[in-house]
Amino acid sequence: DQLEGLLERVEIEVMSSPGDLEAIRKAITSGYFPICARLQRNGSYTTKKHPQTVHIHLSSGLAQVLPRWVVYH
Repeated sequence: DQLEGLLERVEIEVMSSPGDLEAIRKAITSGYFPICARLQRNGSYTTKKHPQTVHIHLSSGLAQVLPRWVVYH
């Protein structure tokens, strides 16, 4: 409801993509661009806002998957 209200306030059309996971991933990644990192060929990640090499913790469920992009906190 909060997001919908914000979109209406700045006159952005409210749309839904419940089956389009790629669109949802792109929206989340672009919205959190300052806190995302991209997978490098060596298996590490590079943050985008302030380029720095980071790694997924070995106990994380993502450590086995290594997605191309991650949003971190």
